[in-house]
Amino acid sequence: MAPGCKIFLAIGFSLVLTLSAMLLMSAVPGVEPVPRYWWMVGVVLPVLISALVSTVFVRQSESIRRLNAELLDAYSSLKRTAETDHLTGVPNRAAFDLRVAMLQARRPGWFLIVDIDHFKAINDCNGHAIGDTALVAVARAISAAVGPDDIVARIGGEEFAVYLPVGSNAAALWLAEQIRAAVAALRIIGSDGRHIPLAVSIGVAGGPGLSVTSGMESADRAMYRAKQDGRDRVELHA
Repeated sequence: MAPGCKIFLAIGFSLVLTLSAMLLMSAVPGVEPVPRYWWMVGVVLPVLISALVSTVFVRQSESIRRLNAELLDAYSSLKRTAETDHLTGVPNRAAFDLRVAMLQARRPGWFLIVDIDHFKAINDCNGHAIGDTALVAVARAISAAVGPDDIVARIGGEEFAVYLPVGSNAAALWLAEQIRAAVAALRIIGSDGRHIPLAVSIGVAGGPGLSVTSGMESADRAMYRAKQDGRDRVELHA
C-alpha cells in the first residue's frame, strides 16, 4: 500500500472512531446532547493528531523497508561476489561443491575436469594479461557449450570443473568433446600479434553413487591420463 493511502486510512479510522464515540454518548438517555462546537472539535482534532502521528510512523516504516531492501541487495551482492571467480565470472570451487551437492541428490551425473594445455608457456611467452584473456575465453567457451542445468566453475589457476546431470557416459563424453572442440576453435592473439593455439585436456567420471569429492578425484585422474596421452583429448575414468 502506498504511504499516502496508509496516512488517509489512519485519519479515516481515527475520525470514524471519534465520531462513533460521540454519537453513542449523545444516544445515552439522560445525557445532554453533545454541543455543536464539540462536534467540530471531534472532527478537527482526530484529523490533525492522526495525520501527524501516522505521517511519522509511515515515514519510519518506509525508511525501515528501504533499509531492509538495501541490506538484502547488499547481502545478495556479497553472496554473489563470494561465490564467483572474479576473473572469469563463473562460480568458484566452494560454490561448485555446494551447488553440485544440492543438485546431485536429485539428479546424479558426471564430472568433468578441464585443464588448459601448456598454460604456463602462454603466460611466460605472452604475459599474464594474455593469459587472463585466454582464461576468460575458455570459461566462456565452456559455458556456451553446456546446457542451462549444467554447472561450470573455475577450481584452480587454469583448471575448470563441470557437472553434467546426464544419464550416461556417452552423453558426458559427447559434451566433453563439444567443449574440447569449442576451445580449439578460439582465436587468441598473443603479444607478438600471432595466433595462440588453445587446447584442453578433459577427464570424465561419474554415475550413481559418486560423491562430489570422489567424482572430482576420478575425473582429475582421467584428466592427467589425457595429458600423458598427448593432451587436447578427452579421457574417461576407467
